[in-house]
Formats: sequence, structure tokens, C-alpha cells
Amino acid sequence: MSSKNPSPPGHTAAQLITPEQQDAWYALLFAHASVTDRIDRVLQKQHGLSFSAVEILCRLHDDDEPQSVRSLASQLVSVSSTRASRLVQELVDAGHLQRGADQGDGRKSLISFTPTGRRYSEEVARTLEDAILQYFIAPLDDEDIAAIARVWDKLRAAQAREPAASHR
Repeated sequence: MSSKNPSPPGHTAAQLITPEQQDAWYALLFAHASVTDRIDRVLQKQHGLSFSAVEILCRLHDDDEPQSVRSLASQLVSVSSTRASRLVQELVDAGHLQRGADQGDGRKSLISFTPTGRRYSEEVARTLEDAILQYFIAPLDDEDIAAIARVWDKLRAAQAREPAASHR
């Protein structure tokens, strides 16, 4: 991903969407790519972790309960379930997470923090917040943030109306 400021895209021969709709689509893609790329670089530099690994730590920290990899993966935005499994194993190998038996189903393992992993996740979360403030919040005003929240609500509602099979 490049954080360069690309020129507005030329319009394709699209027949179903307007040039303005096409511009909005590319704007969304650029905003996502450029912001997450810059945040990822900060996380890599300060903690040696990818944005995706940090998302796993933050989701696990927010829930404060051990979770199966499948349950954890279903909550993630930037990570597929296959990648989540690999990242969890890397975090286990690094000593930040641990696997334990699920008392209700011995075939499943539950993921939780090690004592040092919980403290580490709090440090990482502060770095993530600082980067979000710098690269996402600071350039925008309250109206921009509210508009993005409205867009997210609409897209989430549209997704909720789709058949369950289409969700990640």
C-alpha cells in the first residue's frame, strides 16, 4: 500500500454507477489504505506487530474473557479466519497469549492473555490510539467523523439484511 496522494481516478466505462459514486468508492478505498498503512508502520516500528495482530490483541482485551479463535476471528475487521489463526499462534509463540482448554468442550482451546501479554496489549493499545488520533481523527472535524459514522451505520445495516452466508 502506498500512502502517496493519488490523482483522482479516471472514470471507467462503468454503466451502473455515476462518476461521483465511482469517486466516492475510490475515496473510501484510498482512505482505508492510506490510514491503515500509516498506522501499520507505526505499530511495526514501535512494537514489531502488524495492524492485524494489534486488532486481535485489542478485541481480546476489550472482551476480557478467553475466546476461541473462531469466535475471535468473527469479530475482526481486517483479518480472515485463516490469518487470525496464524496470528494468534504467533502471539502465543511470542508469549503474549496462551491457549487453555474449554471446560464446556474439550475439543476447543480458548485464547487468553498471559499476565505480561495483558500489560503489553495495553501499551500497544496506547500506541494504536495515538496513531488513530494522528492519522485519522486530527485531519477531520466533528462533522466528518459524524458523516463517517452514519456511512458505517448504513453499510452495517445493509450487511445485516443479507443472508448469513455472505458474512465473513
